[in-house]
Amino acid sequence: MKQQIVDALRARIDAGEWQPRRRLPSVVHLSQEFGVARDTILRALDVLRDLGLIYTVKNRGSFVKAGADFMTVVTPEPGVRIIARPAREQEIAEMDLPEGGWVMVVERGGEVEVLPADRVEIRGPEV
Repeated sequence: MKQQIVDALRARIDAGEWQPRRRLPSVVHLSQEFGVARDTILRALDVLRDLGLIYTVKNRGSFVKAGADFMTVVTPEPGVRIIARPAREQEIAEMDLPEGGWVMVVERGGEVEVLPADRVEIRGPEV
């Protein structure tokens, strides 16, 4: 059953249903969705982590890992605030950034997203 769950979750990642740096559903949610024990989900997530497809942040959840060639496109619309700043120690570890790396902080609608600055493209709105 674990391998079936790994295959199903990987298919969602490969299909783009879960974008890079986005949090996966909680272990409880996945456990209910697949009708299996929490431990089975945790073992499936371990496999995805070993494959380099996800990473886990303690007390925050598991996230889809971005490939080196993946760029996040940010469109500055009214109400969106974008700030560049040096990455904090925890962000360097979580995002696998080089020492002294920078991040872009994107605030929109009460949500805050922190992205590696070297993998962000800022595009103006299409006219």
